[in-house]
Amino acid sequence: MRKNIDIQFEDNLATPKYRQIIEAIHLKINAGELKKGDQLPSLNHLCKQYGLSQDTVLMAYNELKTKGIITSQVGKGYFIQNENTDVKHNILLVFDRLTAYKEELYDSFKEALKKDGSEQIFFHHNNLKMFQTIIEGAVGEYSEYVIMPVDHPDAINLIGKLPVNKVFILDQGRKQYKDLYPYVCQDFERDIYRILKKNVQLVNKYQRMVLVIRNLKSHYKDIATGFRDYCRQHPVPCEIVSDIKSFEIGPCDAFVVVDDRDLDFLVRYSIEKKLILGSDMGIISYNETPLKGIVGPGITTISTDFARMGKSMVEMILNNQKLKTDNPFLMNIRSSF
Repeated sequence: MRKNIDIQFEDNLATPKYRQIIEAIHLKINAGELKKGDQLPSLNHLCKQYGLSQDTVLMAYNELKTKGIITSQVGKGYFIQNENTDVKHNILLVFDRLTAYKEELYDSFKEALKKDGSEQIFFHHNNLKMFQTIIEGAVGEYSEYVIMPVDHPDAINLIGKLPVNKVFILDQGRKQYKDLYPYVCQDFERDIYRILKKNVQLVNKYQRMVLVIRNLKSHYKDIATGFRDYCRQHPVPCEIVSDIKSFEIGPCDAFVVVDDRDLDFLVRYSIEKKLILGSDMGIISYNETPLKGIVGPGITTISTDFARMGKSMVEMILNNQKLKTDNPFLMNIRSSF
């Protein structure tokens, strides 16, 4: 049911009329006269009732939309979506996919945001069409846009449709977007190099280092570059393989594993061949999860601090900062290496 809004405009106020519309709606929500699901008057109705320009009413409604207080439905109109008028931020989160470690990132983001705002999350699954649908449908709907970009040249133009001062890049895309937007990202190339260098004594226990990585697209290519640089500069015999099942595993090989399916294969292989992880064979796995602490003897992991990443992004938004932050990269040393 469409609700009326009685607005007592005061022309002598310094407050613009569009803000007086916003304040009137806030007052009615706080008084319980407008509730979630209630329909607001149309643009034309308010224009005719108060002799306003459509731009004035649209500016008010658009600001309420970006804060998540109202929403619009094509062909139907504007509706109350959130009765909390104190919300300062209504943030769009666009992730590639949900994994155990991305869930940790999301949870830390929500916890840091708390009463200062709300978030809505979508997943593009590295599909350009899906990414395009999410971005184009979000224009003007949110106060900030936190994006994990899809790996495609057209992604830059799609993100460019959003308000440039409201976009933040998260986790991936540091190289491609560093001159365009603030970010909290992994530095995939330097992270792998620095973590191996920091733990050189452990690395030197092994005769050969093997990076197991299924493709060299996007940030995976950066991981391979950093790995090669470390092995070349120290020097360490090394291999980069995409199919571990067809690779001839040698004595005292150590593996850096990006995909958990390859981790599963190597752990099973060590059990079958009765190899002792941490001496006969070494394993380092990308991305910390609770399960890796108890698999086999405990799997050594290298991982960005996903909890820190979510918190850093929220702090940047709440403090109205435009920073370019490389997220901390950690090594959890366990018996497998």
